[in-house]
Amino acid sequence: MSLGSKLNELRAKKGESLQQAADSLGITKTHIWELEKGKSANPTAELLKKLADYYKVTVDFLIDPNQSEPGLNDEAMVFYRDLKSLDQKDQEVILNVMKTLRGKG
Repeated sequence: MSLGSKLNELRAKKGESLQQAADSLGITKTHIWELEKGKSANPTAELLKKLADYYKVTVDFLIDPNQSEPGLNDEAMVFYRDLKSLDQKDQEVILNVMKTLRGKG
């Protein structure tokens, strides 16, 4: 699956229009359309990271044509990246919740 197809599918899953996605990402509606249609070649690494963060997938998922669905590994990487973006106190809260949930099993 191509980058454009993946972006189109991810945007559709969010239920967003081109304009909504563009506004959220800080790029033009035309640029999103061009990316989805394969008309814009070689997006920058910065834009790929922004897209991956926005759609909660990894850059690897976006650029690997052999991955048609984000895998468990992708979700774990996104979770890890999100966890690391929190301050230390919030990270500890999340880790304590995880420990509590593991103890219920």
